[in-house]
Formats: sequence, C-alpha cells, structure tokens
Amino acid sequence: MDKVSFFILNVFLNSLLAFFTVAFLIEGIIFLFRIPQGRIAAALRMIPIFKLPLDLCLYDFTRWSYAQGVNPLNCEEGTRTLSVTLGSMSCVTDWLYLPITSGIELTVQGNMTFTIADILGYTIKPEFLKIFCFTFLVISGALFFKRLIQYNNSIASLNAFAKTAMASCRKLRNLTLASCVKKYRFQILTPANFSGSPFVAGLVSSVVYIPEKLSQSLSRREYEAVLAHEIEHIRHKDSLVRLILDVIETIFWWVPTRWLHKRIEEGHEVGCDLNCKKYGVQPLDLASAICKSVRHSIKGEEQVFVHHLTKHTVFKRVNILLKPTPTRLRKTRFAFTLLAIGIGFGIIFLGRFWTF
Repeated sequence: MDKVSFFILNVFLNSLLAFFTVAFLIEGIIFLFRIPQGRIAAALRMIPIFKLPLDLCLYDFTRWSYAQGVNPLNCEEGTRTLSVTLGSMSCVTDWLYLPITSGIELTVQGNMTFTIADILGYTIKPEFLKIFCFTFLVISGALFFKRLIQYNNSIASLNAFAKTAMASCRKLRNLTLASCVKKYRFQILTPANFSGSPFVAGLVSSVVYIPEKLSQSLSRREYEAVLAHEIEHIRHKDSLVRLILDVIETIFWWVPTRWLHKRIEEGHEVGCDLNCKKYGVQPLDLASAICKSVRHSIKGEEQVFVHHLTKHTVFKRVNILLKPTPTRLRKTRFAFTLLAIGIGFGIIFLGRFWTF
C-alpha cells in the first residue's frame, strides 16, 4: 500500500485527534488555574493551533510499524498497548534540552508505534485510500488558492481606504500616547466611506483606521482610549499573529479551529483593554468608546487581516473593564499563571499525541 497515502491519512486523522486532546488539556489548565480572559489565556489557547504544523515535525518514521511492515491488527493479543506518558525523555526533546515531555501513543511489540489512522487504513481498499488522498489534496489546494485571493482582495480594499481616507487632525493631550505615536510611527486615518469599529492594519508599517463618523462622535478622552487600545495591538504584533493563525487554519482546513480562534481574538481584545490603564486612560472612557463603536458598526465586507467587533463580546469586555481585580488575589494569580504557562508550553506544546 502506498506509504504517502497512509501518511496523508495519518495527518488528516491524527491532527483532529491531537487538536481536540490539546484543546481539552489547555481549557482544563485555564479552568483549573483560574486564568482570566486576556493575553495569557489567548497565548495558551494558541497552543492547539500552533501545534498542528509542529506535529508534522515530530513524526518518528523509524518507529512507525507500517514502515517496518508490521500490521498491528495481526499482532498477538496483549502486545498492543496504549501509553500515556508524562516526564519522559525522547529524541525529539533531547536537542531542546527539555527534561519533560508528554504523549499518548499506541505501541506494539518491539517499541514500534501505530495510530488509529493506521488501523483505519488497513481496513480501506487501496483504491479508495488513493481516491481519498487525491480528493483531499485537491480540496486543500483549492481552499488555499481561494484564501490567497481573499488576501489579495483585502489588501486592495485596505489600499482603497488609505487613498480616500483623511489623516486625523485631532491633537493628543495625553503625552504618553503622543510619545507612543512617535515611537511606533503609525498613521491614523479616518475613512468616510467605512462604517465599523476601529482597527489596525499593516504588518510592517501599521495604520490605525477610525471611521470618520465614529471619530466625530467620540470625546477627547474616548478618542484617546481608542488610540491606546489600538497601540496595544501594534505593540503585540496582533496583525502578524492573526495572519499566522489564519494561514495555519487554512492549511489544516478540516480541523474545527474557528471557535478557538474567536476565543483567542477575544483574549487579545480584553488584554488590550486592560493594558490601556498604563497610558492614563480611564476604564469608563474606554467602555463608553466601545459602546459607541458598536452603535456605529454596520455589517459589511470583512477584512482578513483585522479583528471585527462583535456585539456578543461587548458586554464581556465592558464588564471586565469595570470590574477591577482584588489586590489580594494578584500574587496568587501570578503564581498560577506562571505554572499554567510552564505546563502549557513546556509539556503540552511539545508533547506527541496520537502520532507515530
């Protein structure tokens, strides 16, 4: 049977199993350690998505039973085992100097590994398996090409905004914000033909877009609050992160990442909201600006590279802004956060789940 077809089937099925396993573990960590919605929670939730391409590099073909000509279905009873490991060394992590790893794998006698996809592949006729792989590759190529067209259309749309939009003439009294505008060297444009929420676009040179009607309705403090929020997006390179996530999700189109992506973007928004305090912005002013953005938002053409404000997240963002964290919980939350990051990135991210 064609080894390439078998490997494609493994990538298809193993990616699904690994994604759900890692997502379940990450959500468990977030719940167990009471990680609030924000930057840290968003970073942890990116692990299941970033792990999809990483897993392709963690396959160990030297231990793959199929490559050695061993059919796990023909092995003697009692020689097939399901192993769940935590804290073992492997050749994958030796060169990273990581003493701890984790994994879930199926093994047969001789320490050879097999997968659920292998078992499924042995039950499918070779002709059907090749048809599946050919169809899978065609769909993957078509979807990726379609996404490239959407990228091109979004870039053209943003360029059209930039040509017709006027540069903002509003002066900033907040000296901290004024210095950040000079430091990051970004433009502030107010397009008249756009009705939506403010956003940042640009991977190299950033541009902040604030719709003209919305800009006129914002008070000075609300305007500065919006600007502080967008500066946080620029500082954390959220446009680049969003693009990388989108490319991975396009390549692994069969993995249902949409719900997780929404939670990640929500975490970015909440993180930006909470960090606005260091610019001297009052939470009430930012909450008011968010509500006004919702009223001025009209459903239109979505841009690939920007985050679009959704009404179902507004209440949560405003509630978090106006509900301060008790001081007595900050030290405990900091310790739990460090522990969650260590487990998430040190153990789960480099783990081998359901692969050979």
